[in-house]
Amino acid sequence: MADHGATAGPDGERVLYAEQALYALSPFNLWITTALLYVAMIGLLAIAGVADRAPYALPGGGAPADYRLQVGLVMPLIACVVLCMQRYSRLGELRDAQAFTQALKPDVRLQPTFPMARLRVFTMIGAAVGLAIVAIAAAQEATTFRPASFAWFGIVAALLGALFFRGLVLTQAAARHTREVIETGLEIDLLRIERLYPWGRAATRTSLVWFTVSAATLLLFASTGFTLYSAAILVACGLMGVWVFVSAMSQMHRQIRQAKAAELDGLRSEIARLRSRLGADKDAATQLQGLLAYEARIAAAPEWPVDQTMLMRVGVSSLILTVPWFGQAFAGVVVEHLGGR
Repeated sequence: MADHGATAGPDGERVLYAEQALYALSPFNLWITTALLYVAMIGLLAIAGVADRAPYALPGGGAPADYRLQVGLVMPLIACVVLCMQRYSRLGELRDAQAFTQALKPDVRLQPTFPMARLRVFTMIGAAVGLAIVAIAAAQEATTFRPASFAWFGIVAALLGALFFRGLVLTQAAARHTREVIETGLEIDLLRIERLYPWGRAATRTSLVWFTVSAATLLLFASTGFTLYSAAILVACGLMGVWVFVSAMSQMHRQIRQAKAAELDGLRSEIARLRSRLGADKDAATQLQGLLAYEARIAAAPEWPVDQTMLMRVGVSSLILTVPWFGQAFAGVVVEHLGGR
């Protein structure tokens, strides 16, 4: 059996894995905790630069100084964005926990079980990949070796690698559990499709997570300006964010259509039976009118668990992918200002 690896935060929340524990145990809210993490990581970068007497030095001396500084600013930003958005999604799940249960059969387990042993293995693999990338960059270093800067970039790269590979395991486990819940534990009331809206909100948050993390990652490429390569990345990220939303909703869509087809099939069989009795049964006409009205309402029931607000949020959140180009311009001003001192 998989290990849940759960602890409890100050508010009694059941903490599922390390990324959540970091925020659940913090005395501050989501945004302050994330900001403090970023400031701490940038502060350590500055200390490493001072210790090496080469501020912001990045293994791989062939890169321009401005770009090396940008990489040093962006790497912890990506890590913080990943952690922040995972927590954002989790807080949304907690807010919608009661609403989720309204559309589920009794005793259905909503929270997935994460394979902790596999999670640890992938954490080590990701950290090793991150360290290997920095080691390769250090091997190509044409200038003096800078141990403090190398250690900082190695730790941050290992963190990013671990977060990426852990994300693969967490996403796979959550997706598998969601698929099982939708297929076996969902109760669809065609007259109250709004009970399924929490699933639409969850898919919207997942799409937003993808857009935001992709935008942070694209900052590494923004310094090259608008090229066909960067445009391709932008389009690919946008399509991926939309696909994450649509694929999550398509399974719900199929379940709703199946429930709708079954309900309409039964209704139309009953309507055909009453229609054949119109001449012999004076109450058949009244019953038939009621069934026809019910059939029309079922036929008009929405087949997607989303409303216009959710669709608008997905569209607006996709605009986050344009942030790297604005962020690069801002970073350029900051770097120029620092370089002029």
